[in-house]
Amino acid sequence: MHPAEKYNSIRRIIFSGVHKHGFDEALKWLEATYRSQLDLTHYRGLKAELAFYREYRQELQLTVAGDMGEHADFSGLHQGQVCRFDVTTNLAYKDFSTYEPFMGEGPQYKIALLSESNFEVIDVLDLAFKPCTDCGGHLVPCVALLNQNYNERGEAQWSNDQLLIDVCTGCQQYFERTRFTTTGMFSPQEVFDSLGDHEDSVSAINARQDHMLNAYRYFRPAADANLMALAEHSYKVTERDGGGYWAFRMVFKNKAIAAELADEIECSHEL
Repeated sequence: MHPAEKYNSIRRIIFSGVHKHGFDEALKWLEATYRSQLDLTHYRGLKAELAFYREYRQELQLTVAGDMGEHADFSGLHQGQVCRFDVTTNLAYKDFSTYEPFMGEGPQYKIALLSESNFEVIDVLDLAFKPCTDCGGHLVPCVALLNQNYNERGEAQWSNDQLLIDVCTGCQQYFERTRFTTTGMFSPQEVFDSLGDHEDSVSAINARQDHMLNAYRYFRPAADANLMALAEHSYKVTERDGGGYWAFRMVFKNKAIAAELADEIECSHEL
């Protein structure tokens, strides 16, 4: 039997056990009888599905999806809208292009990311991106972290602006939506400059990465719940005489859309 067929067969047995005998009994079946029949990836996947179903069955009115080619583990309701939920413990296994045929019309798609260690829900990612009216690609929300603000006299204002933009996965245009002003939210370049002589050390690299991750976590609810990327505004030199161009350079991309989103988008110097 093909591994996928075996997984779907065991999955039906386990969820049937949930409905007839409860979660605890179904988990016993999984551990005692079926764990040895699954590879590690499929075992973790099924364990994650059970954890998500147990935690959110009532809240999201979840229904177990069958093997109908819809690329989802459950259907349910989220904020009054019908949604499909795909559960995973590793976003590296999820490819945006595999969801694309199901996006646009019909229920929204969400990826539920669970911890590999304790199967607690870490995040729920929304993949219902709007279409680009110019090319039909998908508009992915991104926040550009800009450098510190200065007044007309060149005095630091101790604040930074950030731009919420939509970046098209097709024509690679960007569309500005909202500007924020935040105290203490430094740009990636400012963080890099502050590291001084230690900028190439492991601790310095980790500090910069932590800053990007914290900024992403902050702006997910503050700017857009569907936020997928962070960018910096930088000048790229391409000529010996210093010629080049300004661009939004991606410094963080959610793995769910990383392959679809360009590494940089040309933009104006004045923002």
